[in-house]
Amino acid sequence: MAELLIVDDDQYIREGLKRLIDWEELNITRLYEAQGGHEALEIIEANRPLIVLTDIRMPKGDGLYLIEQIRLRDWKTFIVVLSGYNDYSYVRKAMKYQVEDYLLKPIDASELAEIISSCAERHQGQYIAEQMQRESFQLLRNNVLLRWAQNRIQPEQLREKLKFLQLSLLMQEQYQVCVIDWRDPQDGELARTEEQFRSFAILNSIEEALAESGRGAAFLNEQRQIVVLFADEDMNADTFRESNEAWIVPLSKQYGEILKTPWFNYFGEVKQLPHHVHESYNEAMALYHRENDKADPSPHLNLISHNPVVRQVERYVQTSYREELSLALLSRRFNANSAYLGRLFKNETGEFFNDYLNRVRLEHAQRLLSDTTLKISDIATEVGFLDPNYFFRKFKQVHGVSPSDYRVAVNGYLEP
Repeated sequence: MAELLIVDDDQYIREGLKRLIDWEELNITRLYEAQGGHEALEIIEANRPLIVLTDIRMPKGDGLYLIEQIRLRDWKTFIVVLSGYNDYSYVRKAMKYQVEDYLLKPIDASELAEIISSCAERHQGQYIAEQMQRESFQLLRNNVLLRWAQNRIQPEQLREKLKFLQLSLLMQEQYQVCVIDWRDPQDGELARTEEQFRSFAILNSIEEALAESGRGAAFLNEQRQIVVLFADEDMNADTFRESNEAWIVPLSKQYGEILKTPWFNYFGEVKQLPHHVHESYNEAMALYHRENDKADPSPHLNLISHNPVVRQVERYVQTSYREELSLALLSRRFNANSAYLGRLFKNETGEFFNDYLNRVRLEHAQRLLSDTTLKISDIATEVGFLDPNYFFRKFKQVHGVSPSDYRVAVNGYLEP
């Protein structure tokens, strides 16, 4: 649960931001607003909101003054900059004070929700910020590259932010992702300090090597694995693939011995053009999962994700769909922030949690409609729908026919 302050001298913009996204879904419990930096400082002093969403140019105390004052007073506030001016000089000045991200007006709702979720996630200590020094450009760089690899950023936003970060990766013709993991099953459970050491020691080694070779970029994912994005514009696909493997394999052996840490490489396929990068990333993660996932205790379950947390959620839903389930309940069960879990679930499965839950329940309802003569209202209850009318509406919305018509079509049974 967190509070957020909107700072903008335009009342219509403040009101628009308040209505732009579902703040409660992001676990933002209260919104404050201020017309300028001076009023904002008073509100922050009294209430200490977690996140400040602020414009740059305002007559009653501009955004740069506000950001500077927040940092001088050592308030642990996440700051997101709004700017109606496509002028990177202002944003760059703001970034010196550990700004989390920035948005150009008019604000894109999905981009705003993504950034706020990321702030809440880091606040909970469940993401890369707890492992990295809080240098704004490094945080922004990692966030942008990871969202690119996971297909969670729009092309124009990616282009703009890579330009801001001075990364020329979009100018290449082909790409390949390698995911580096440092876990060895024989080690058992590792101490937190050991996990941190392995993850960042490998990341630092790879970044130094990439800086010398100019082959691409490296960053962390949610599991603290290192993601290497290779990029090239000259070689053909086969030569590019062989060159990447020939470069990283001896590097992993050399640094693995020096750092005394396991180092396992998982490659996706070579892809053409930037908008296919996520496919290579998904292939690398799938390979990692196939080689490392333990025998599934429920092999009949159809689990989509390769992320261990999301797989737990999927498994729980598919075995407990009859129960009362919600993202909030599952986040408590699996000790995760609900906004972070919801975003991670959508990224991994391609579905919002509620849509996934309804789909699982409706699949079981289909089986009962086909194989039994239970009353439709009883089937609704059996598969976890508390309201039969809601079940009827969702079933027809998904399948295009009512439950009774579906039953007649598949087995000819008409409920008396």
